Formats: sequence, C-alpha cells, structure tokens
Amino acid sequence: MVDNTINTDSRNRWDTLIKEFRAFGGTANNVIQREGSFGLGLFPIDPSKPVELRVPDQLLIDIDNVELKNGEIVLKDESRYPKGFGDWYRRFQANYSWGAEAKNSIYAFETGLKSLPEDIKNSLNSLGLPIKDRFSGTIEDEEIFQRFILTRQINKENKLYLMPMIELVNHSPNQSSWGIDDKSIYIEGQYNEEILVRYSVSDPLRRLFQYGFNCKEPIAFSTNLSINHKGEKIYVKGGINFEHLKNFKFVRQDSSLIVDRPMLGSLNQPRKPRTIFRESCAAASTENINPDELFDQIHQLNRITMITLLRKLENVETFISQQLREACLDQIIALSHHYGFRNPQEIKD
Repeated sequence: MVDNTINTDSRNRWDTLIKEFRAFGGTANNVIQREGSFGLGLFPIDPSKPVELRVPDQLLIDIDNVELKNGEIVLKDESRYPKGFGDWYRRFQANYSWGAEAKNSIYAFETGLKSLPEDIKNSLNSLGLPIKDRFSGTIEDEEIFQRFILTRQINKENKLYLMPMIELVNHSPNQSSWGIDDKSIYIEGQYNEEILVRYSVSDPLRRLFQYGFNCKEPIAFSTNLSINHKGEKIYVKGGINFEHLKNFKFVRQDSSLIVDRPMLGSLNQPRKPRTIFRESCAAASTENINPDELFDQIHQLNRITMITLLRKLENVETFISQQLREACLDQIIALSHHYGFRNPQEIKD
C-alpha cells in the first residue's frame, strides 16, 4: 500500500510554495504533491472539492530561457517575470520536479537503454527507435537536462514552454488533456484520487521511449517496415501520427511506395484503423494495391516484429529489459484493437 501521508515540515514547505505561486498570479487550489502508484504526483487535498491549477501566460517558461547551473535548473533572464519568481522557480525545480525525482529517473532510464545488448539496440534502431546517439554520456547532466525539457515542454501558439506546477501532473490516456486558452494553461475538475491528464497521442512502445514509463495506451501505430505487396515494394514509415483520425499519405518515391505512419489499432474506435487505411489508399489512387490485404500484411509483420524482440529480450534481466518486454506486450494488445471497417453511409462505429 502506498503511504500518502506527508510530514508537517514538508506540508509547510508545500503550502509556502503554493502561497508564493498564487502571489505571482498562478492558481493552485486543493492540490498537494505526494507519492502515488506513478511515483511523485499531484493529488486533491479534499477529493470532495474541485481542483484548479492554472499557469497564466506570463508565468510560462520559454524553453530557451532555462539552463542548468551548478546542478540546478534556473532562469537565464528573470527580468520578464515578477520580482522573486526566479528564486521561486529554482526552489520549485530543486525540491519538487528536477531535483525531487526527474533527474534520477531519467538518468536510470537512459543508462539502462545504453546498456542493452547491441543486437537489441540494432533491432530497435531498425524499428525507428534509435538509441545510439540518444545519450552519449559525454556531458551527462546536460543531456539529462535536455531530455527533461523534451518530456515537459508544451506547444502554445507555436512556441515551446515549460509549465510550472502543471508539469508535476502524471499521464493517463483515459483522461482529457490540460486546457489551453488565450491567457493560460489549466487543469480543473474533481478527482477522487491522483490528478491525471493525457499528455499526448502515443502507443505503448513510443510512450516508453518518449517518457521512460510503461502505459497501456489504447492506440497503436506501425514500426518501420519493408513489405513486398503484389510485386510492389512498400516502405511503411513508423511513428506517431497526431492526426490519426484523418487520412494519411501514400507517397511515391523512386521505385517505392511509402505509407506514412498508419494507425493500426484503436481501443475506442476499432473500425477506424482499417477504414482510414482504405480511405487513404483510395485517395492516393494507388494502382495494384489491395488495401485490406496490405493492411493485414502490415499488421502481421508488426506482430511478428514484437514477438521477435520479445524473444531477444528473454535472456536479458535488467529493469530496462523488463520495461521493454511490458511495452512489447502492451503494443501487441494495442495492435489487436481493430475489426471490420465503417461503411461510408454509417454515422458511427
């Protein structure tokens, strides 16, 4: 059982942090940080009351305005923020984010990936999940810091920011994302247990490589694949398609046909993957392509690829190999969320 209690000194420090955040113009009502099943996270103080977290635009941190100095995350230029905010932000990162858990967990994950056997790293690279240049270890703290930025940045009006306070909230694919309006980024609502938001669209394998944790994501995309289909050489470009409910591209390049990041499984809309695949194929006017057969080929090869990787991991006993095995199994489950297709005249699945 997780111990959700915190001592008096910790509570007093948290209350001071929140009081100062409010004084700078932020909103943080009915929230407290403590240990949960996902590690450190935010919880409602009183589950019977609503939660509100809001970071006004003037407190968002431009990712180009932060640096690692003497092991701490600090603002390069404090002049654009209220007086005292730079010191508050340093303490926030040191005690509740970067210094509390993030730095150590990122380091453990990256060094774990780096320690994998070469044949597994080569396999991951061929699937579109490269490790070789991800963490060289030349300047460890700086590389970990850059990974920290990548896992916490958000795009607002085509600029990338960090969100003080909100970055402490953990991910769940079953929740809505944070809200964004013309003045702020926010989370509000009532939560019986931990406050969770959906970070982004992803699948189990890529969620692990993006953020360093396992999650049973409800969607699956393809890995990088090469297929011979009815005499046609087809390359499937793997990756996350953030517009996965829209048609994707079939692109002719030299003698190959490139299929761009197709969605292959969807727990909530299991008819969508094949439907979108069919519609995308038709829109591209591809000759000699049987969309249903090609969809099945891509599916089959994705499953075989996951099983092959699982077999390579059988004799590797590290915490990272365990995470990879879990991600592969979750990926196979996510790939399985498809059946049938939706006729054009149908309104819904």
